Amino acid sequence: MIKYAIILNPGHNRVYFDASKKLALLEFKIAMETFSEKIIEYNIERIYGIDYLTFTSEDELNSEDLVLLSRLSFTYAIFLELKQGDDIYFKPIYKHSSYYFNENLSMILKYTGKTNELFTRFMLNVAIMIYKRNSSLKEDLFLLDPVCGKGTTLFEALILGVSCSGIDINEKLVNEAYSYLKKYLEMGKYKHETFMEKFSDPRKKIHSKRINFQIAKNKEDKKLKNILDLELIDGDSKYADSFFKKETFHLIVGDLPYGVQHGSKVGNDQGFTRNPDEFLLNSLPAWIKVLKKGGVMVLSWNTFVLKRSLMENILKENGLKLLMNDDPHAFSHRVDQAINRDMIIAVKEDTKYC
Repeated sequence: MIKYAIILNPGHNRVYFDASKKLALLEFKIAMETFSEKIIEYNIERIYGIDYLTFTSEDELNSEDLVLLSRLSFTYAIFLELKQGDDIYFKPIYKHSSYYFNENLSMILKYTGKTNELFTRFMLNVAIMIYKRNSSLKEDLFLLDPVCGKGTTLFEALILGVSCSGIDINEKLVNEAYSYLKKYLEMGKYKHETFMEKFSDPRKKIHSKRINFQIAKNKEDKKLKNILDLELIDGDSKYADSFFKKETFHLIVGDLPYGVQHGSKVGNDQGFTRNPDEFLLNSLPAWIKVLKKGGVMVLSWNTFVLKRSLMENILKENGLKLLMNDDPHAFSHRVDQAINRDMIIAVKEDTKYC
């Protein structure tokens, strides 16, 4: 038997740190199902005053397992746990995450209302692992954040090497996301091209701006067409099926309005709603149209303004199947006095899912 110990990432805020232990166990549970070795047991364990996520496997993990382990949102450092008599020793394991971009891409930009980037990475990892676990397709993944704000989810997707698109109704936020990424790529000397166009639908009801980045690490990657795409759309998320072709995306990941940051037009396109259930009812049908069959949707939201039971009903009434629903409170955690965040996982029905 081989025992591993992982120091939990200290990047969570104080309120969220305790909740992150619970989420780390949930993320690891999904990840271990793809490991080459059988995991015997796993838990949060306090050793010499420090919290670790520890687990025991039948044999040492292979290189692919260690890359996945390194990419988990909670992983800060990995060790083999060794015992000699009553003493415990730790042997460091090389952390090789194979990220496309440096992690600072999503960390540098700071602003009020920003979702913790480690929680964002948690959401992305869950979506990617569940999709890959249930799909035999080896094609590159394509992700949509339909409430992208200033782009934290999109930047985390780029770090993981995933091409992505984001929609936000606030033109100012879209422009700030564009300016930040453009400057980051220029400072890092990444090879990139940008394209910008304005467009409207045939009925002239949608007037939006589309900004596209094509990014390569260097000249060689560009020559080999090892390129990531990022697209920003200044527009209303309920028109996602007008912005994109049907079944474009493998993944939809988004942090829904907490009542402040995001919105959607309602009625006769007059005014905005910042109510998450009204926003979801208006937008979800279009999101489902652009999600591939078997695609995974992971959404987080504030349960103080939208109860989980209502969230579940909305998703199911739109034909989505909920996953990991045996414990409806598994992902729920307090962020601050005004926000109790929860997360839900759903798939566009496919017989491969159980």
